Amino acid sequence: MLETTRRAVATVPRFSFETLAAVATISTFGWLLAHDLVQPIAVYLLEIFLTF
Repeated sequence: MLETTRRAVATVPRFSFETLAAVATISTFGWLLAHDLVQPIAVYLLEIFLTF
């Protein structure tokens, strides 16, 4: 049981670069949007991009 606990603690979850980049991009855009620092045209273009 002690060995199982050691293995569980020793394994560190690994994230791919793409996942980290996506999280950083979304959080940055969300922060800018929350502080009204994003131009409305950027939001409109993002909506069009996500539609297709």
